[in-house]
Amino acid sequence: MEYEKWDEVLAPYNNAVEELKVKFKNIRKEFLTKGEYSPIEFVTGRTKKIASIVSKAKRLNIQDIEAEMEDIAGIRIMCQFVEDIYNIVNLIKSRSDMSIVYEKDYIKNFKDSGYRSYHVIIKYPIHSIAGSKEILCEIQIRTLAMNFWATIEHSLKYKYEHYIPETLAVRLRRAADAAFLLDQEMSEIREEIMKAQVMYQSKSLTIREVLSEIQIRTLAMNFWATIEHSLKYKYEHYIPENVALRLRKAADAAFLLDEEMSEIREDIMKAQVMYQVKSVTLRDVLDKIQELYNVGETHKAIKYQRRLDKIDNERDITEILQLKKEIDSLLQEYKNKVDD
Repeated sequence: MEYEKWDEVLAPYNNAVEELKVKFKNIRKEFLTKGEYSPIEFVTGRTKKIASIVSKAKRLNIQDIEAEMEDIAGIRIMCQFVEDIYNIVNLIKSRSDMSIVYEKDYIKNFKDSGYRSYHVIIKYPIHSIAGSKEILCEIQIRTLAMNFWATIEHSLKYKYEHYIPETLAVRLRRAADAAFLLDQEMSEIREEIMKAQVMYQSKSLTIREVLSEIQIRTLAMNFWATIEHSLKYKYEHYIPENVALRLRKAADAAFLLDEEMSEIREDIMKAQVMYQVKSVTLRDVLDKIQELYNVGETHKAIKYQRRLDKIDNERDITEILQLKKEIDSLLQEYKNKVDD
């Protein structure tokens, strides 16, 4: 695909992401306004980066990205409990403004890597001045613990070109088990937590607290502490022993998750830096190819575009940096000519 067409191709996907984020956030707001517990904790969304689309299309030999690539538009819905995930799936099924193509339950059928999540592929109608069209969109529904784990795994898969060394893979599977154990412990006291949070939410609408300290926590610690805070509020700081026991078990599971992640901390940090650097560099190269089109250097833009297509951008960034250097030089020559 010619890169000057990307903005046109991706526009409906960008619109879909923004519309769906608003719709799911409004569902959460509606629950809370009615004084009810919301199964939706928060919502994020993104349109897949051009470099990632090109890479995936090449890896899977995809010819028609609009018909064959399901995750160009992606929505992620985070929940507190595993049970909430299935409630959200039922909410999606009940809607008339989107239709489900198929579902993948990676919670009951988790991957060998330890990955757990629920994926729903939908068709979503987009209306613009150019007319109407249906696009594919992937909705991922996860608990907070599942999302923490999946974010780390994604970075490591990127660094190791989808083949994570076995020693790291073992640690990741242990961390996945710890994350799921945390979810299970929280599910055991779900009813208590839900009631406590509704009570706390109702009062917080009229009373605002002023924080006077800085608290520094891991994501797992914060998840646990948020739950404990709601329960302490409900029970006026005297949590029943059976609930307190479950909370302590959940705290141990959260700490086990943190310990497993700490064992591979250096690899995770390097992977995340590599991912960011490559993403920024690829985006920069694509922008410069677009600039070549804009100044009328169509032939040269197509030449560099084809060279970029041949580079396996999941691997060494050196070739991409060299390409960027060449295009920078060419654009500078063009600007010098214009100035003269």
